[in-house]
Amino acid sequence: MAFDLTVKYAGEGGEGVISAGDFTMRAASNLGYEVVTFKSFPAEIKGGYALSQVRMSDEKILSQGDGFDILVAFNGEAYEVNKPLLEKGKVLIWDGPEGGDFEPDLEELEKMGVFVYAVPMSKLAKEEVGAYITKNVIAMASVFELFGFPMEVLKQEIVKKFSKKGEDVVNLNFKAIEVAQNYIKEHIKKIDPYKVPGPLPKKDVIIVEGNEAIALGAAVAGVKVFAAYPITPATTVGNYLSPIILKTGGFVYQSEDEISSMAAIIGASFAGVKAMTATSGPGISLMQELIDLASMTELPVVVVDVQRAGPSTGMPTKHEQADLFAAALGGHGDDQRVVIAPKNVEENFYLTIEAFNLAERYQLPVLLLTDGSLSLRAEAIPTPDIKKIKENLIERPVVKKEEVKPEELENLFRYAITESGISPVFVPGVSPKPYTATGLEHAENSRPRTTPNERTVMMDKRFRKIKNIEQENPHLVEWDLGDLKEGDKADIAVVAWGLTASITQEAVKRLRDKGYKIAALYPKLLYPVPKNALEKLASMADKILVPEASYLGHFARFMKMFTNIPQEKIVQYNIYRGEPFIPKEIEEKILELLGEKVSA
Repeated sequence: MAFDLTVKYAGEGGEGVISAGDFTMRAASNLGYEVVTFKSFPAEIKGGYALSQVRMSDEKILSQGDGFDILVAFNGEAYEVNKPLLEKGKVLIWDGPEGGDFEPDLEELEKMGVFVYAVPMSKLAKEEVGAYITKNVIAMASVFELFGFPMEVLKQEIVKKFSKKGEDVVNLNFKAIEVAQNYIKEHIKKIDPYKVPGPLPKKDVIIVEGNEAIALGAAVAGVKVFAAYPITPATTVGNYLSPIILKTGGFVYQSEDEISSMAAIIGASFAGVKAMTATSGPGISLMQELIDLASMTELPVVVVDVQRAGPSTGMPTKHEQADLFAAALGGHGDDQRVVIAPKNVEENFYLTIEAFNLAERYQLPVLLLTDGSLSLRAEAIPTPDIKKIKENLIERPVVKKEEVKPEELENLFRYAITESGISPVFVPGVSPKPYTATGLEHAENSRPRTTPNERTVMMDKRFRKIKNIEQENPHLVEWDLGDLKEGDKADIAVVAWGLTASITQEAVKRLRDKGYKIAALYPKLLYPVPKNALEKLASMADKILVPEASYLGHFARFMKMFTNIPQEKIVQYNIYRGEPFIPKEIEEKILELLGEKVSA
């Protein structure tokens, strides 16, 4: 039987809850386990409910899972929030019986079959260690001691994290570990069945968070200019990327607002280099006119939108998938842009590279849609083959002076009408001719022209670039048919994108293991809508479930707008609570649509 364990630390923001999860995740990865994290915290700098959940397994992990096996409650609020989730077989470690701010109903929990351990984390940190700040280390060490993690692995991570702060800081943390170990050995009798089996063979992996993966992908793709205005939850893209760019001779610009950052990357692209910005929903709203400018001037840029719950300020640190309409259709007039979305941390890396490739190939803005939960999620991903990736990068076809014969100059135009719609690229100082990158409608030679014929010709040219983007990039549509073949009849079909796709994958896998025939599609390409793939999927089932973390269900509505799928086939399933789906919810919704009874 596969090993699969989820530990959840919950408490007040600022207590080290997030750090506790990070240390546990890294320790589990160092032992050779697959890891996935889920983090949530309030917008306040300190205070409010925060959690860090770590799922570890000896098999591939697709999502954060349905819940926790072990809850470490730092305070009463954490206990009350999670109390409804405590059930038979789960473990509660609470801050008691002295020093904490609550006491659970032990008799009730015992009747429920919950395994309960009282560890006075606050008291031990204050009185035994002499530093309340080590409460989270007491919590971690208690988990390690109770469930069989090698304590040496935790100590190694402590040294990595705190050695720069000096020996005293490292020793303080070691003292907290020792205090926790001694308390568990002397006062706690283990009564639960959970135990980490032991180290697995080492894997060639790196541990990265979602936003870090985007930064690494951009660096590998060759970005030379990054301009952004800080905004939650996108800021850390720049935090990770800036030092890398500066070391490779690039330029980083923290702008006064999102409009300025968008203008800066358009200017950089005009000058011939790869450029990117990162923002969230409010920033996307401000950038729309300049995204249109990039479209009209046919300048490749990458815009990362780390979505958060809106509208307006909304919930800056919470999960949602409600920027798709703005990302795809937020401009005025009929522009050309591409919108893609990764479903996990590994895809954050590879799809960022893909975003640059698409931008360079089609000479337009590409928007990468991720989200707050995915930005914070950490995974151990296979170490990328950087050399191989760089061999397959797409670079813009810049026309160089030395490559053009004098007699060819007269008919050489920046916006030349071509069969594909893709024109030669000019870069000032490199190309033999200057041109004007203007937002005004223009002719082939870049000069403003507004005659009916030339307007029609230029609009057709620009749209030809993306007319066949689905067919030219089949890897941007991920099929998941199980044992089915294309054209077979399935019990039901499912379409999901972004983080919801990885969660849906797990739900689909569970149902297939029970014998259900499910056809699933996880589009990375969201706009232009992959019409052909969606219509093929629709031919395989009578119903298509589309789960989305938004009130309106943007992609389901795109399916109704841009495909010939009968609308009655498309079943929307929307949540908008600031947290992602869990696999169980999607699993139960599929069973409900199949007319199956769902156990409570």
